[in-house]
Amino acid sequence: MDEEILSRLITYTEDVVLAIVLNNGKKMITNGKIILSGKIEGELASFILRSSKEFLEEKEFGIKKYKEYEIYFEKINIEKYLKAIGNELIDNLITLKEFINLNREEVIIVDVRCPREFKNETIPGAINIPLFLDEEHDLIGRVYKREGKDKAMDLVFNTLEKNLSRIFRDIKKLDRDKLIIVFCARGGLRSQTMATFLKLAGFNVKRLIGGFKGYNLEIKKNE
Repeated sequence: MDEEILSRLITYTEDVVLAIVLNNGKKMITNGKIILSGKIEGELASFILRSSKEFLEEKEFGIKKYKEYEIYFEKINIEKYLKAIGNELIDNLITLKEFINLNREEVIIVDVRCPREFKNETIPGAINIPLFLDEEHDLIGRVYKREGKDKAMDLVFNTLEKNLSRIFRDIKKLDRDKLIIVFCARGGLRSQTMATFLKLAGFNVKRLIGGFKGYNLEIKKNE
């Protein structure tokens, strides 16, 4: 699986089906009800959505044809998938289901997104310790689009070096007796970096799988 698919899978809380169009390599992830990810559209997308139910309920994997297309289907058991990617990693992660059932008085929830994202909407009770400020976050995004990943990562490291004193000043104010839950937009680089800082500082810390977007989807699904 490619990096994009791997990063998407850890954001889901229920079993999904990964479909790959063998003719062109395009991918789609679905839970049998809606399209969760992918750039497939039209009749082919509708066919994959309908067919995915068969793999969720009966088969584990297989190939089906639709017109000139051959599509590979594979059911992904999310619980098994998370266990398969390493116990050390899982120990530092918390699922949306586990998070929602936590006693909020026993944890500190840290939103590491930029201040603008935090002010717009966040998880109730969260505090903001941003890895990057608004202007920094915007600049990294522009560099990524215009100059590519390598240039953007260089900028990330340079910005983090400049921000370390601010970040650790805020970290030192946290209660060491409480579990720290960190999240970013999708549970990716920003929350992983902050979790590393917190762990180095001696805190008990976990990253929220799926980040704020995953949390938002889960809450809306249950409303």
